[in-house]
Amino acid sequence: FQARPVSIVGAVERPGLSQIPGPRSLGEMIPMAGGLAKRNTAAAGKSVYITRPAGFRNLKVVPGMKEMGPNKISIDLKDLLYTQADDLNIPIKPHDIIAVSKADVIYVAGNGVRKPGGFILEDRDSVTVVQALAMAEGLAPNAAKRQARIIHTKPDGNHVETYVDIEKIIKDKAPDPVLAANDILYVPNSASKAAAKKTVQAIVQTVSGFLVFHP
Repeated sequence: FQARPVSIVGAVERPGLSQIPGPRSLGEMIPMAGGLAKRNTAAAGKSVYITRPAGFRNLKVVPGMKEMGPNKISIDLKDLLYTQADDLNIPIKPHDIIAVSKADVIYVAGNGVRKPGGFILEDRDSVTVVQALAMAEGLAPNAAKRQARIIHTKPDGNHVETYVDIEKIIKDKAPDPVLAANDILYVPNSASKAAAKKTVQAIVQTVSGFLVFHP
């Protein structure tokens, strides 16, 4: 009868069930889960979601907050943590579920770039090919600019592959395509025919082991 459980999941260091002995605010709950995740592959995203089975009664929606449904709201994580907005630091009740979103990531792979890896989209939803190459510290000297590919993962798990000519993009002779979350830009090495013919599945398996970098 004394149990006051709150679930904290997502991009925190110690996700799980916490017991709150008394009144707690949202800002107090995140440190109870070890704070925001510091692991490279699980950096925190833009939002924290609170689900309340009993619903949010008399909730005052303020800037930085959105109603996702009768029993779920989202709060801008940066506004909560860095602006000290009291209206966002809502009281937490027993049986609430707090979910910290994970940051979106795009990947740049292949021997045709200087620094392959995953790159966090901290303050934007997408980047272009040229911007992604800048995150990867540019092209390698022997990059196969005309054999680059964008690999997009569909909601059903299938992959869509699109060839892009980076040389034309850089010279403004072709549009600069946009990469969305979890897209892969693959740039092979012109010295290796095998790299140019690498299968989509092999590329996807490669990026699964990448470190994730902040731009």
